[in-house]
This record gives sequence, structure tokens and C-alpha cells, in this order.
Amino acid sequence: MPRAEKLWDWLGEPLAVDFANTVRRSGWRYRELLEAGADVATWSQRQRGRVPVLTAEAAQPRLAEIRTVRDDVFELLLAAARGDSPSAGPVGRINARARERPVVAQVGAPGAEPCTLVLGDPDPVDELLARVVAAAIELTGAPNSGLALCDAPSCGQFFLRERTNQRWCGPGCGTRARVARHAGSSR
Repeated sequence: MPRAEKLWDWLGEPLAVDFANTVRRSGWRYRELLEAGADVATWSQRQRGRVPVLTAEAAQPRLAEIRTVRDDVFELLLAAARGDSPSAGPVGRINARARERPVVAQVGAPGAEPCTLVLGDPDPVDELLARVVAAAIELTGAPNSGLALCDAPSCGQFFLRERTNQRWCGPGCGTRARVARHAGSSR
């Protein structure tokens, strides 16, 4: 599997989760997956129409801003997954951004799902961030969303539980966690 394919093989969760998961845990530290504008462009292409497709040239000058919004979304989701109250800083920045570029639902064609519209005339980066912020607010405001953080070694990704007792995002993480626990108890 080519590196770019493997790098994004976990995509497919709700938009806010996919965005927050653009860091990957290695041990107990997170490493950045959005290292350059090209990474943001690839991520946006793989979202299959949920956000505008960005070019590397559009994303690169705003990479620090994109990462800051990601970090705020990450903190919001982490607090929700743990059942905690989020910190005031990320909440304030997320709410301010939501007021700047509201995303509103629109009635779709008969038989079609409703669509959403970002108000104003946003550039593609602003639209991407507005859609992610709206998705994060919706997800964290949903009671019993099933949002969880996979605590398996070298994962640390958010996911939505399929069962109430699900502890890991997938079978591979469950296996790694059990092996690590067994190795720790064997000492």
C-alpha cells in the first residue's frame, strides 16, 4: 500500500473525528500528519465532498491556522469523550469561528438529504474550517454520541463506539492493548 494510502486509511468517521485524528500517537506523544499544505490537500480530497478540495498552494499559507482549529477540535472531542467540560480557550475560539462563518441546513431536492451552506462568500480554507467547526459542535452536543478515544498503544484516535462496552477503535488496537497488558503483567 503506498504511503499516502496508508497514512489516511482510517478516514471514514464523522468529519470532526476525521479532522481531529490528523495527529497520530506514537507511544504517548502525538505526531503531526498535516506537515505541509499538500497533506491538507490530500486529506480534503479523501473527504469525498464533505469539505471543499483544497490545493496545497491554498492550504500552505494557512497551515498554522488549520492546525490551531484542529487542536481546538481535538480538545473539544477529548473532553466530550472523557465526559469532562472542555477548556474555555478552545470553546471560545470554536464558538467565535462558528459565528464568523455559520453553516446552515437547506432543504434538498425531493427525496434527497438536506444540504448545508456556509454563509457569506468563504474561500475554500474558510469553508473547510467552518464545516469542521459545525461538525464538532454538532457531535459534541449530541447526547450519547458514542464518541470515544482509543487508548491502545500507538493509536490515540477518536472513534464512535458500535457497542457500549467497546474500548478500542478496531480489532488490531484491541489485540495490541491485550498484548501490551499481558507483557506488562508478565514482568
